[in-house]
Amino acid sequence: MKIIKQNTILSIVFFILALFQLTAQAKIETVLGSIPLSNNPNIALKVPETTKPEIILSRSQYVISYNKNNRSPNWVAWKLEANQIGTSGRSNNFMIDNELESFLNQNPANSHAVDSTEYKGSCFDRGHQIPSADRTDDIANNEATFLMSNMIPQTPYLNRVIWEHLEQYTRNVVQQNGKKAYIIAGPIYELDYGKIGPNKDIPVPSKNFKIIYFINADQTAKDINSETPTIAVIMPNVLQDGSSPLNNPQRCLAPLINQSSNRMDWQKYVTTIEEVEKESGVSITRTANNFDSDAQ
Repeated sequence: MKIIKQNTILSIVFFILALFQLTAQAKIETVLGSIPLSNNPNIALKVPETTKPEIILSRSQYVISYNKNNRSPNWVAWKLEANQIGTSGRSNNFMIDNELESFLNQNPANSHAVDSTEYKGSCFDRGHQIPSADRTDDIANNEATFLMSNMIPQTPYLNRVIWEHLEQYTRNVVQQNGKKAYIIAGPIYELDYGKIGPNKDIPVPSKNFKIIYFINADQTAKDINSETPTIAVIMPNVLQDGSSPLNNPQRCLAPLINQSSNRMDWQKYVTTIEEVEKESGVSITRTANNFDSDAQ
């Protein structure tokens, strides 16, 4: 009798776990874009997983998990090769994501994609997750990085200093060391930093994460393993003096002064992949090591 009761309890536990997994998987509302998600070359080992609402944008330039509740990405994944860094320049043409907007307009809740003016009046930059400079091989590819579905609110200090320094470091490794990079980045909402936009419906993240896998240029994503040199960082979305933009709205608008000449300042934000997963709620992978100086 006792064995039967234990088996019944185990069956219930397994049923609940299975139901939870199905619920998590069902969070993907739809997949938009021209590239089948299963064939998208911008994904490293697997499609990152989250229990948050998702509209997947699967394009040749990147993959975005868009959260229509936060009106921002959950995560953005992309591949960076030397031939994707070219001379097309920065289009600087921030645009609404029309494909996403068309889908959202069909929604009974009548939700909308973010347009290029909705950060106006706040002290936050329209912070690229996949950088413009990672897609300068072609004008159309560069313009795709300026869709607002690729943006989160970033303070000028985060966007233009420490975040940008890591972006440039990554491109240097790829160009100068014969490497290829697989990257994933996204917001963390650990603290309440308020909301921006005309309707105050775009939450401001308190942190920004990024994970970068470096492999040789002639390798593929299948070659990523436990020995792969990897960088994982969590950067605070703060002002230059380290304070929260929520508590210093006037200082938030102040211009940056005496910007750090230390372009390796991102290193103090190095963390573990496990910590990124824990804080972001995004399941990425546990097969690679943290930052390894061999990537340099």
